[in-house]
Amino acid sequence: MNRPTDKQIEEVLAGVATPEDAKFVAEWFATEEGNTYLDAVMTREAEHLKAETAEIYVDHTIPSEKMYHQIQKNISRKQIKRICFRVAAILIPVIFLIGLYIQINSRVDLFGTTEYEEIRVAKGERIQMMFQDGTRVYINSDSWLKYPKKFGLSKREVFLVGEAYFVVAKNKKRPFIVNLNGPSVHVLGTSFDVQAYPENKDIVICLDEGHVNLTLSSAKEYPLLPGEKLIYNKESDQCRIIKNDHSKQVSMWKDNVISFKDTPLAEVVKALNRWYNVNFKIEDEQASKYVYTLTSDNTILEKVLQDLEKIAPVKFEYDEVRKEVTVRMKQDGKK
Repeated sequence: MNRPTDKQIEEVLAGVATPEDAKFVAEWFATEEGNTYLDAVMTREAEHLKAETAEIYVDHTIPSEKMYHQIQKNISRKQIKRICFRVAAILIPVIFLIGLYIQINSRVDLFGTTEYEEIRVAKGERIQMMFQDGTRVYINSDSWLKYPKKFGLSKREVFLVGEAYFVVAKNKKRPFIVNLNGPSVHVLGTSFDVQAYPENKDIVICLDEGHVNLTLSSAKEYPLLPGEKLIYNKESDQCRIIKNDHSKQVSMWKDNVISFKDTPLAEVVKALNRWYNVNFKIEDEQASKYVYTLTSDNTILEKVLQDLEKIAPVKFEYDEVRKEVTVRMKQDGKK
């Protein structure tokens, strides 16, 4: 659709536009171009607000009720009035546009008071979802993601336990943060896989596109470039970055493809346990000395086990009733 004139946009944001112009501008705001424009306006207004009232801000998010008391305590009624007018300049068009077919208020949380939702992906399942800013996330089996109903103006933060692949919508003024229970991944716009299962000693991040930083609780930062893998050991608090020649292979799970590259048996059975929600019992520890390289889009468990048996002299016996796989060496010792 055609872009409204600057005058039409300004009148709508000021609340003095005609109903016809308001409807026209509201429909334009619903487009990608209009949404980007409105997001920039709201960000700019928020920056002005922070600059004029810096003394009332703290270095962490506080509920709106506490913020109100903080404002009352630190500034005069005149300053409060000025703040209210500035906030209204942001809120009025949002509320107005809701009545005109757009739900911008559901996308932005001005004061960081939003509620959170959680999604738990059971073993044997994988899901894909999209956030209000256009960011897509694929969540792997046995994983948990906590996210706000509305992202804040200054940042977009989610909390992850397990594994997920993120395709983050770019917004330089609102970085995307994946909190990993201590360490956190800071993103502007990129595609990457992060694996942070609590029982694993390592957090692994594989970057496909863009640029990310892993920030530790000690404030240390580790930048990552495309084609690199970052491995952070939670026990030793050590981090190393290596070249990842098989970066695409890491995230094949989101396309329902099972993939292993020189993977020890212990890691193979752990992955299959999450993928199929079946238990594995290794009866012969000698079987653990073998590693596996396999890529298969045939996700029937019995077929995957047959393919694994072709790689090493190891036998996988699946009991469908008990949902358990027994792992032992083949008697003849041959593949």
